[in-house]
Amino acid sequence: MSGEPAIITDEELARQAQAGSLAAFDQLVGRHHSRLYYFLCQKAPTLQDAEDITQQTFITAHRRLHQFRLEARFATWLFTIARRLAINHYRARAVRPVCELEEAATMAAPGHDPAATMVETEERDLLWRVARESLVEPQFTALWLHYREHLSVEAIARVMGRTQVSVKVLMHRARKRLAQVLPGQPAGASGAEGNPQRATEWPSARPGMELLLQPETV
Repeated sequence: MSGEPAIITDEELARQAQAGSLAAFDQLVGRHHSRLYYFLCQKAPTLQDAEDITQQTFITAHRRLHQFRLEARFATWLFTIARRLAINHYRARAVRPVCELEEAATMAAPGHDPAATMVETEERDLLWRVARESLVEPQFTALWLHYREHLSVEAIARVMGRTQVSVKVLMHRARKRLAQVLPGQPAGASGAEGNPQRATEWPSARPGMELLLQPETV
C-alpha cells in the first residue's frame, strides 16, 4: 500500500453536498471552475459574461443538487446546466461570442491544471478559433466536449439533449468542415473522410489538428 489518501470522486462529493456539506460543494467548485469557465468563454460575448454564467451554473447546481442522480457523472450534469444557461444568455442578447481564447486562458481561475495550461499554446488556440468561427454551435460544442473535456459520445448526448447517433453526425460534419478550412491542407484533400491519417501529411499541421480529424471514440 502506498499510504496515499484515496481521491474522493465528484460523485461522492456530490453525495456529501446533498447531505448538507458546504465544504464538499466548495471542492466541486474548485475542481470544475476553470474548465467550465473556459468552456463558457467559447459561448459568451465577453469574459465577464462567461464568468457570470459560470457563477450562475454553480448557483443553479447547488439549488438543484437534490435532482442529481449519484449513479450519473457530476461533470456531465454540470456541463448540461452550463450549456443551457449559455444558450439562454445568447438568445436573450442575440450576439455572437467574441471572447479571445488567449485572454480567457490567462484569466482562468486559480487552480487551473498546469498540464492543461502547457498544451494551450498559441497554435492550439488558433485551431480552436478556426473551429469556433467555422462551425455551428452544436458542432463546436460536440467537438469541445469530446476533445477538450474528454467526454464520451454518450455523455455528450446527455449534455446536448440529443441521441448518440445525432452527436456522431455532428462530429462527422464538424470534422469534414474543418478539413476544408484548416490551414495547410492540400487542395482537394478530404481530411477525416476516407483516410484520417492524411492529416499528419499536411506540411503545416498544427498540434491537435490530427486529433480533431480522427473518428470519435465512444
